[in-house]
Amino acid sequence: MNNIIALACLGLLTTAFVGCSDSESSAPAAANIDRDRQRTEDVIKFERSQGKDHGYTDEEMQEIMKELEASPVFKNKFLGIPTIQNPSDAWIVMEIMYETKPDLIVETGTHKGGSATLWAIVLEHINPDGRVVTIDIEDKRGKRSTSLRINQEKVTFLLGSSTDPKIVADVHRRAEGKQVLVILDSLHSKDHVMDELEAYAPLVSVGGYIIVQDTTVGPLGAIDEFLAATDSFVADRSRERYPDTSSVRGFLKRVKP
Repeated sequence: MNNIIALACLGLLTTAFVGCSDSESSAPAAANIDRDRQRTEDVIKFERSQGKDHGYTDEEMQEIMKELEASPVFKNKFLGIPTIQNPSDAWIVMEIMYETKPDLIVETGTHKGGSATLWAIVLEHINPDGRVVTIDIEDKRGKRSTSLRINQEKVTFLLGSSTDPKIVADVHRRAEGKQVLVILDSLHSKDHVMDELEAYAPLVSVGGYIIVQDTTVGPLGAIDEFLAATDSFVADRSRERYPDTSSVRGFLKRVKP
């Protein structure tokens, strides 16, 4: 998940106070306020930690990383490949794949390649000609990932930023004339996700989806601005049927051309 894997998994660590949504939680209003304040503090804390002047000592950063790495999400593997995915959300993604039968899945944020492997295997049974394009600023895939037959045949890895104009143009070329599913799971800052939404939304046809993951650690602001500026997409809240979802308001369905 690019160079902030820790931030990517924070949505799972904060599940206890995230709930199903901002507006639909059954918790008392005071609890919601405390939850949102804590979420905001977490976002600021981890976004600052990516800069040169984050203000934390090496010891403090090591302690932060130690707490994050204790999360169960770091222990998830698919076919032996580390896969930083919320299992509940991965199940919903697979349902959406079956319903929309994409020719191409565009995934931003590769990490070790576990999720790309999962999507490719499921896609092979839904659309045998389908492919996965996965993008990351670092190639962290190991031998287990790159040697699998399914990945060699069905997965294309692009090295670079998901918002780099060259990468975007390459993906658009590969997506021409295809039914596309987009999964955004790289840098979870508001600005980056907004740039990704603007870059890849045109690839999605009516009935298709953009799935934004780990929305509670930054992307919610981008989603709200994106939806406010268009009537072509809506947040499909019916997809949030598991209380531990990390994609609050993140299942974006195209309803108009």
